[in-house]
Amino acid sequence: MRTVAVMLRTFVQQEEGASLVEYAFIVLLMVVVSIAVIANLGEYPASAFEGVDSGFGGP
Repeated sequence: MRTVAVMLRTFVQQEEGASLVEYAFIVLLMVVVSIAVIANLGEYPASAFEGVDSGFGGP
């Protein structure tokens, strides 16, 4: 158990651990922005595809 605690403490104190957290925040921000953009598009993509479908003689 002591070995795990030492390894965890070493990981937290290393500089590379900080960059891992920063990359995680960047990925999280990209996901939030993507969801916001898709939510704001609303019905536009569906209506655009329906217009293309009707142009080809679809139902």
